[in-house]
Amino acid sequence: MVISSGEWNNAVSEFSVWLKAGGRSPGTIHLRCWWISHLADFAHPTGPWEITAETILHWASSHNWKPNTRRSARAAVRRFFEWARLLRYRTDNPSELMLSVPIPRPTPRPTPIQTLLAALKRARDDRDRLMLLLASYAGLRRTEIAQVHADHIENGFLTVQGKGGQQRIVPIHPVLASLLEMIKRRGGWAFPGRFTGHCHPDFIGRRLSRLLGPGWTGHTLRHFFASHTYWNSRDLRSVQELLGHASIATTQIYVGADRQALINVVGSLPTLDVKDLSNAS
Repeated sequence: MVISSGEWNNAVSEFSVWLKAGGRSPGTIHLRCWWISHLADFAHPTGPWEITAETILHWASSHNWKPNTRRSARAAVRRFFEWARLLRYRTDNPSELMLSVPIPRPTPRPTPIQTLLAALKRARDDRDRLMLLLASYAGLRRTEIAQVHADHIENGFLTVQGKGGQQRIVPIHPVLASLLEMIKRRGGWAFPGRFTGHCHPDFIGRRLSRLLGPGWTGHTLRHFFASHTYWNSRDLRSVQELLGHASIATTQIYVGADRQALINVVGSLPTLDVKDLSNAS
């Protein structure tokens, strides 16, 4: 997105430096600056120091965003104008009127095992198979899959470069062992970039979606990992560590209900003789 005003452009540049100084990840910085650029294009020709709360509310209300998208936009705008107020570019924070965004409780959507098996059959090569299995049998995000390196594979564990620079270790499942051993022997990135470094996470995401088919993504493979590891262990704390979640509440979102467990719970209700009840009436 191209920012239509030099004043906005300078403000976003300074804002990004402030975020970087605060240790925010490149992904967070990019997303927050993108939202401010989006607002800037809407507000043109009004500058960042003159924009009103009414304009910001009109911008937010003119889009049919999903709740998580709306929450992301609100967080970026509120942080930007708080930064502007702290540096005395403004005496107010015009984003304060933006209401908090209620987020419906998400339903876990683990990829069905049949869908995963079909995707593995469609895989063109070991690279495709490794992508699918890193998501489903190690619980990695697409960004984490892109950053897998031979140096991260050691003694049956994979060191994962997670969100915000946090590292975690994940035991290597037997179905992954031979593929990762090949990477270890070869050296370098598991998924090299076209010219240098590793491939882009978007490439991983698109490839996983194509292999899985409509309705399923790399993220639903992560739900597969979360659900099955929990169903088999009932150890939510360990699943949290494996997924790299800061909060166990987030992990609970990923863990789908075991249908057989639900059947067992309902089946534990006292048995009633419905025939006798019918006669009594």
